[in-house]
Amino acid sequence: MRNIKLLIVDNEPDINLSLKMYLEDNSFDVDTFEDPITALDNFRKGTYDLLILDILMPKVHGFELYKEIRKIDSEVEICFLTAGNTFYGTYSDIFAKNIFIRKPIQNQDLVKRINNIISSTISLDNQQKRLTK
Repeated sequence: MRNIKLLIVDNEPDINLSLKMYLEDNSFDVDTFEDPITALDNFRKGTYDLLILDILMPKVHGFELYKEIRKIDSEVEICFLTAGNTFYGTYSDIFAKNIFIRKPIQNQDLVKRINNIISSTISLDNQQKRLTK
């Protein structure tokens, strides 16, 4: 079985490095970007199982990045990593469809959350496949 492939986009290099190291130690394949524009330029449909996007980033914030990624890949799982509870009224349509992970989060809790997201996605995919047979 292949490793789960993750993309993390956070403008804080220390967060990217610590998450990458811990998640790779837990058998995930991880790519990270500090610049959301570079992340978008390098994003390819079907490459990742889950994207973890910081919300507050310079140039392009996480919700804008989300919308641009959705134009490329409408099926990839996306969750947001955030330190705040700021309400983003313009993007409220995104809230109901996505998972938010609050910073700081313990590494082992992050692994559990990622595994839950991936396993629920696999479960939904299997249910849809059975229904279409």
